[in-house]
Amino acid sequence: MREPYHRVRRRLSAALALCLAMAVPFAGAHAQDTAGPDYGRFVPALVDGYAIPAAEALGARLDTLGTAIDTACEGGAADGFSDAFRAAVGAQAHLAVLRAGALADDNRLERLAFIPDGRGVVRRQVTRLIAAREESALDAASLRGKSVALQGLTALEWAAFDGEGRVLLGETDEEGAYRCAYARALAARMTATASEVARAFAAPSGQTALLLSAGPGNALAVSDKEAAGYVFNALMTSLELVRDQMLAPLLGDGLASVRAARVPFSRSRSSIAYLSGAVRGLDDAIEAAGFAAAVDDAAWIGNTLAFETRNAGRALDAVPVDLEAALADDEALGRLAYVHTILTGLRATLGGELAGHLDFRGGFNALDGD
Repeated sequence: MREPYHRVRRRLSAALALCLAMAVPFAGAHAQDTAGPDYGRFVPALVDGYAIPAAEALGARLDTLGTAIDTACEGGAADGFSDAFRAAVGAQAHLAVLRAGALADDNRLERLAFIPDGRGVVRRQVTRLIAAREESALDAASLRGKSVALQGLTALEWAAFDGEGRVLLGETDEEGAYRCAYARALAARMTATASEVARAFAAPSGQTALLLSAGPGNALAVSDKEAAGYVFNALMTSLELVRDQMLAPLLGDGLASVRAARVPFSRSRSSIAYLSGAVRGLDDAIEAAGFAAAVDDAAWIGNTLAFETRNAGRALDAVPVDLEAALADDEALGRLAYVHTILTGLRATLGGELAGHLDFRGGFNALDGD
């Protein structure tokens, strides 16, 4: 069996360090004092310890979702489909916080869920598709050539749920039959996309390969430090996406129904599952990469991240899945505000303290202008 890339890299790095120490013995003590973290360890550890398992977990959830679609369309209980959909949303959010590597190639991130969608692109395109009964959308292979807004969980939500969160699959009229056929094609398409992601991480290609092979001439990263900073930046972008484009609208002014509708997956009562999955993914990704553990003075940051994300998870678990109802409940609203406060604090701790320890420079919002 071929030895994993990151282990080979670590052995070579260790051998090189030993050679340098032998060649310059009198500088050894000073070099040890001033040496920074091993930037070459972060991306391989993130891929092996987080990206591949998260992509495989999403694939498993999507398989279950496909079975639940069949059951609902054959007249079975709709609750099973709702539960399977909510679990798939959480798994997608857990993986999506990475926003880099295989997810960034070929618009795979958007193919799995078109987020953010402030202009209502999914709603308009799915509504037109169902009204036209377009046959080409009923085959997973041909669906891949259509707009990415028609391919993911966000599209399935609009096809399978009404505005009250009721499951529309299983209705026996012509439109109901089309919704079921489209839902089946969507499940097959998403399962295939998740498999593409897992394979591209496991056998590095595209952006993943570039991040794992930083050096002169690399169009994405000329150094391991730059590659590590790139994925760190992507994680911070996801933190801001959750805080500013999901939580902040819920805490603003206006009718509860309007505020809830601004948040992804509120139609299916899956917004809390998305938030929980994203918060957990942020913790898991940073821990797997070893960003905080790589610097002695920053070890406390990893402990803080784990502690605060657990607190956020417990708070979200206590919020009703119906966001409109949650926003009318002072206690639930307070929990959402608490999670927003946690993410604001983590933004300062990770984007300020940890980034400073790792000597990462630059802003952390790749979503400006979206």
